Amino acid sequence: MLSFTIFLNASAIFAGQWTEVPGARLNNSSLSGVAVVSANNVWAVGGKGPGALIEHWDGTNWSVAAVQPPGTLLNGVAALSSSDIWAVGQNGVHNLVEHWNGQRWVIIPSPSLGTYDVLYAVCAISHNDAWAVGNSISPNDVYILMHWDGTSWSLVNGPPAKSSLLVSVKAFATDDVWAVGYKDYDYNQFTSSTFTLHWDGTTWSEIPSPNVTNGFNNLYGVDGTAPDDMWAVGSSNLGAIALHWDGTAWTTVPTPVDDGWFVAVKAFSSTNVCAVGTSIETSGSQALSARWDGTQWRVISSPPVVIPGWLGAISSRDGSIWTVGAQGPDRKSTDLIFNWTH
Repeated sequence: MLSFTIFLNASAIFAGQWTEVPGARLNNSSLSGVAVVSANNVWAVGGKGPGALIEHWDGTNWSVAAVQPPGTLLNGVAALSSSDIWAVGQNGVHNLVEHWNGQRWVIIPSPSLGTYDVLYAVCAISHNDAWAVGNSISPNDVYILMHWDGTSWSLVNGPPAKSSLLVSVKAFATDDVWAVGYKDYDYNQFTSSTFTLHWDGTTWSEIPSPNVTNGFNNLYGVDGTAPDDMWAVGSSNLGAIALHWDGTAWTTVPTPVDDGWFVAVKAFSSTNVCAVGTSIETSGSQALSARWDGTQWRVISSPPVVIPGWLGAISSRDGSIWTVGAQGPDRKSTDLIFNWTH
């Protein structure tokens, strides 16, 4: 199942296609995080039924690396090297942090903020500097910021925010880290506001970010190529959100997706950015990807999937690009894996 798309921009021709690559295809499974170490070493995490799922690409095939006990779920993964990889999620009502040391996955103790904690994303700067973000539902329904110093994970305070959640984190340096999500979520009115935080090496500060509607405004992904060229993506009741940071302020950039949302984003250059998520069509939810070419966002054609389908993460290194998600109805869903080929 292939699709082919060519895009032109002022500086170069960008040609390629998403190709579906068979994963483990276990029943009742989905993937929500992916990390590329090299072209023949890629990790993806998610869930299989009631337990966490880890899959691995060896350059030829995807295989199951682990299916973990009931109550566990992994949401995000980040790789520094083939022997230094972090994955985060939840274990029952507590957050879950795991580390790959090159031979096996090991659970690393992590503190709890409340009585029901979930971690959604992790980024690694060095072997002694990593961040994880999430949400503590009970008792206060607030976001989580957690830091690894090479020895242990610890909670880090940020500015106050009600009904808040952080879903993605991006680091440029030890003193330049971004986290995005949403705040002021009203369960009755179904409203919320975009939420962006920045770490300057000493303090987390909220950076004002625009909303696109009076309804819900949620950010799910953040990435960039430079401290003054970043993207945050998400959803609203008007469709997919894309915000751009120019080093001074966040601004809203229109997207062509008015019935769907972006979940993750990967920036390759100022004229080549890819966002993935899902679109709602008459036939059902479809896997969605779109590209910023330096002028506008355009939807990229992708292989047909078993409805419903969605993409929840994207990663790249040395020209190897992967995105993962799920396809098919509940309890019959299986992993969905695309590779960008030229």
